[in-house]
Amino acid sequence: RRLLRLFANSSRRTSVKNTLRRPSKRYGTTPGTKIQPHQRLLVAVDTSASVDNKQLSAFFEEIGHIWRAGAEITVQECDTEIKQTYPYKGIAPDNVCGRGGTDFNAPIAYANQHKFDALIYFTDGGAPAPESAPRMPLLWLLHSPEPGHTSNDLRRSGRVIPMSAS
Repeated sequence: RRLLRLFANSSRRTSVKNTLRRPSKRYGTTPGTKIQPHQRLLVAVDTSASVDNKQLSAFFEEIGHIWRAGAEITVQECDTEIKQTYPYKGIAPDNVCGRGGTDFNAPIAYANQHKFDALIYFTDGGAPAPESAPRMPLLWLLHSPEPGHTSNDLRRSGRVIPMSAS
Protein backbone atom coordinates (compact mmCIF):
# COMPACT_ATOMS: atom_id res chain seq x y z
CA ARG A 1 0.00 0.00 0.00
CA ARG A 2 2.84 2.35 0.82
CA LEU A 3 4.45 1.80 -2.59
CA LEU A 4 1.13 2.47 -4.32
CA ARG A 5 0.72 5.77 -2.45
CA LEU A 6 4.30 6.79 -3.25
CA PHE A 7 3.80 6.02 -6.96
CA ALA A 8 0.51 7.92 -7.10
CA ASN A 9 1.97 10.97 -5.37
CA SER A 10 5.15 11.00 -7.45
CA SER A 11 3.15 11.41 -10.67
CA ARG A 12 1.53 14.63 -9.40
CA ARG A 13 2.06 17.83 -11.42
CA THR A 14 2.06 21.26 -9.83
CA SER A 15 1.36 24.70 -11.20
CA VAL A 16 2.35 27.99 -9.60
CA LYS A 17 -0.15 30.83 -9.47
CA ASN A 18 0.74 34.33 -8.39
CA THR A 19 -1.48 35.82 -5.72
CA LEU A 20 -2.50 39.43 -6.03
CA ARG A 21 -3.33 40.67 -2.58
CA ARG A 22 -1.44 43.93 -2.56
CA PRO A 23 1.43 44.92 -4.83
CA SER A 24 4.77 45.50 -3.18
CA LYS A 25 5.47 49.22 -2.59
CA ARG A 26 9.17 48.67 -3.08
CA TYR A 27 9.18 46.48 -6.22
CA GLY A 28 5.63 46.69 -7.61
CA THR A 29 5.38 42.90 -7.85
CA THR A 30 2.90 40.43 -6.48
CA PRO A 31 3.71 39.38 -2.93
CA GLY A 32 3.27 35.63 -3.10
CA THR A 33 2.66 32.44 -4.99
CA LYS A 34 0.19 29.62 -4.57
CA ILE A 35 1.08 26.05 -5.50
CA GLN A 36 -1.78 24.06 -7.01
CA PRO A 37 -1.33 20.27 -7.38
CA HIS A 38 -2.93 18.47 -10.34
CA GLN A 39 -3.09 14.75 -10.88
CA ARG A 40 -4.87 12.84 -13.64
CA LEU A 41 -4.56 9.08 -13.37
CA LEU A 42 -5.84 6.36 -15.66
CA VAL A 43 -6.66 3.24 -13.68
CA ALA A 44 -7.18 0.11 -15.76
CA VAL A 45 -9.05 -2.68 -13.99
CA ASP A 46 -8.75 -6.20 -15.37
CA THR A 47 -12.30 -7.60 -15.51
CA SER A 48 -11.42 -10.91 -17.14
CA ALA A 49 -12.82 -14.25 -16.02
CA SER A 50 -9.70 -15.02 -13.97
CA VAL A 51 -10.39 -12.05 -11.63
CA ASP A 52 -13.10 -12.83 -9.07
CA ASN A 53 -15.38 -10.42 -7.21
CA LYS A 54 -13.21 -10.46 -4.08
CA GLN A 55 -10.23 -9.25 -6.11
CA LEU A 56 -12.35 -6.59 -7.80
CA SER A 57 -13.50 -5.24 -4.44
CA ALA A 58 -9.85 -5.07 -3.31
CA PHE A 59 -9.02 -3.17 -6.52
CA PHE A 60 -11.77 -0.59 -5.99
CA GLU A 61 -10.85 -0.22 -2.32
CA GLU A 62 -7.35 0.86 -3.33
CA ILE A 63 -8.75 3.14 -6.05
CA GLY A 64 -10.89 4.79 -3.38
CA HIS A 65 -7.82 5.51 -1.24
CA ILE A 66 -6.05 7.19 -4.18
CA TRP A 67 -9.18 9.20 -5.02
CA ARG A 68 -9.51 10.46 -1.42
CA ALA A 69 -5.92 11.71 -1.62
CA GLY A 70 -7.05 14.20 -4.28
CA ALA A 71 -6.39 12.54 -7.64
CA GLU A 72 -8.68 12.84 -10.64
CA ILE A 73 -9.20 9.20 -11.64
CA THR A 74 -10.52 7.75 -14.88
CA VAL A 75 -11.36 4.05 -14.57
CA GLN A 76 -11.24 1.66 -17.50
CA GLU A 77 -12.80 -1.77 -17.25
CA CYS A 78 -11.13 -4.04 -19.76
CA ASP A 79 -10.53 -7.67 -20.61
CA THR A 80 -9.49 -8.28 -24.24
CA GLU A 81 -10.68 -4.77 -25.12
CA ILE A 82 -11.87 -1.67 -23.30
CA LYS A 83 -15.44 -2.25 -22.09
CA GLN A 84 -16.16 0.94 -20.11
CA THR A 85 -14.40 4.22 -19.36
CA TYR A 86 -15.78 6.54 -16.66
CA PRO A 87 -14.60 9.05 -14.07
CA TYR A 88 -14.35 7.66 -10.56
CA LYS A 89 -16.48 9.56 -8.03
CA GLY A 90 -15.81 7.54 -4.87
CA ILE A 91 -18.37 4.77 -5.38
CA ALA A 92 -17.41 1.31 -6.61
CA PRO A 93 -19.67 -0.07 -9.37
CA ASP A 94 -22.15 -2.83 -8.55
CA ASN A 95 -21.20 -4.91 -11.56
CA VAL A 96 -18.45 -4.73 -14.15
CA CYS A 97 -18.35 -5.43 -17.87
CA GLY A 98 -16.08 -8.02 -19.39
CA ARG A 99 -15.35 -11.50 -18.04
CA GLY A 100 -13.50 -12.68 -21.15
CA GLY A 101 -9.77 -13.10 -21.73
CA THR A 102 -7.03 -10.59 -20.95
CA ASP A 103 -5.07 -8.23 -23.21
CA PHE A 104 -2.97 -5.39 -21.80
CA ASN A 105 -2.47 -3.42 -25.05
CA ALA A 106 -5.77 -1.50 -25.33
CA PRO A 107 -5.52 0.57 -22.08
CA ILE A 108 -1.87 1.40 -22.78
CA ALA A 109 -2.76 2.61 -26.29
CA TYR A 110 -5.65 4.67 -24.85
CA ALA A 111 -3.33 6.24 -22.26
CA ASN A 112 -0.78 7.08 -24.95
CA GLN A 113 -3.45 8.89 -27.01
CA HIS A 114 -4.84 10.91 -24.08
CA LYS A 115 -3.00 13.04 -21.55
CA PHE A 116 -2.59 11.28 -18.21
CA ASP A 117 0.09 11.69 -15.56
CA ALA A 118 0.35 7.95 -14.86
CA LEU A 119 -1.29 4.60 -15.55
CA ILE A 120 -2.07 2.11 -12.80
CA TYR A 121 -3.12 -1.37 -13.95
CA PHE A 122 -4.91 -3.66 -11.46
CA THR A 123 -4.69 -7.26 -12.69
CA ASP A 124 -3.83 -10.82 -11.82
CA GLY A 125 -1.16 -10.88 -14.53
CA GLY A 126 -2.71 -13.71 -16.54
CA ALA A 127 -1.79 -12.53 -20.04
CA PRO A 128 1.26 -12.00 -22.24
CA ALA A 129 3.25 -8.81 -21.72
CA PRO A 130 2.04 -5.77 -23.66
CA GLU A 131 3.50 -5.05 -27.07
CA SER A 132 3.18 -1.26 -26.91
CA ALA A 133 5.28 0.83 -24.55
CA PRO A 134 3.61 3.42 -22.31
CA ARG A 135 4.61 7.08 -22.59
CA MET A 136 3.96 7.72 -18.91
CA PRO A 137 4.87 5.94 -15.67
CA LEU A 138 3.12 2.57 -15.39
CA LEU A 139 2.46 0.61 -12.22
CA TRP A 140 1.28 -3.01 -12.32
CA LEU A 141 -0.58 -4.17 -9.22
CA LEU A 142 -0.76 -7.96 -9.32
CA HIS A 143 -3.34 -9.53 -7.05
CA SER A 144 -2.35 -13.11 -6.10
CA PRO A 145 -0.32 -13.84 -9.24
CA GLU A 146 0.15 -17.47 -10.19
CA PRO A 147 3.71 -18.81 -10.60
CA GLY A 148 3.56 -19.19 -14.39
CA HIS A 149 2.39 -15.66 -15.06
CA THR A 150 4.34 -12.87 -16.70
CA SER A 151 5.44 -10.63 -13.80
CA ASN A 152 9.03 -10.61 -15.09
CA ASP A 153 7.84 -9.64 -18.59
CA LEU A 154 5.70 -6.83 -17.13
CA ARG A 155 8.75 -5.31 -15.43
CA ARG A 156 10.03 -4.18 -18.84
CA SER A 157 7.12 -1.75 -19.25
CA GLY A 158 6.70 -0.53 -15.67
CA ARG A 159 7.02 -1.23 -11.98
CA VAL A 160 5.38 -4.40 -10.60
CA ILE A 161 3.98 -4.58 -7.07
CA PRO A 162 2.24 -7.70 -5.75
CA MET A 163 -0.93 -7.08 -3.75
CA SER A 164 -1.53 -9.14 -0.67
CA ALA A 165 -4.44 -11.59 -0.79
CA SER A 166 -5.88 -10.24 2.48
